[in-house]
Amino acid sequence: FDFVLGSVHFTDGIDIYFEPYWTGKTVHQAERRYLEEILACVQVHEDFDVLGHLTYLSKSKAHPTNQLIKLAEHRDIVEEIFKVIISKGKGIEVNTSGWDRCGDYLPGMDYVRLYKELGGEIITIGSDAHTADRVGQYSHEVAAQLKDIFGFVCTFEQRKPIFHKL
Repeated sequence: FDFVLGSVHFTDGIDIYFEPYWTGKTVHQAERRYLEEILACVQVHEDFDVLGHLTYLSKSKAHPTNQLIKLAEHRDIVEEIFKVIISKGKGIEVNTSGWDRCGDYLPGMDYVRLYKELGGEIITIGSDAHTADRVGQYSHEVAAQLKDIFGFVCTFEQRKPIFHKL
């Protein structure tokens, strides 16, 4: 493989995209448990290059508010996630698929700035397209924002990041 994207779609054995995950939880509890699962995964797994769509839970069809996970409410655990992946030489993906569902990228630019502030260097863009008409959707908009924050974006070959100046 040239690139391995790590992502979490299940927490406690339940697909977070659907209603059963949300049953009996407040939004804060659902978000926190999901982030705890991501932290546990990045702590024990090594064979990935980039953590995909950190705030994926935000675009769930069952999400009661359809808003991005608020960094201010979970900053402590997000910082821990970032510290672990940075220490392992891993990056993060900014995924454009949340724009139409929760009004932001996954994760949003406040997360991206925090990742950089903590020493993160590897950043990619993904669209999680699922259909041909969504491939690369909003990628130019994300690249323009990443230009101001990082000045580059990464692709991968043989599991090694290649830095492309924006």
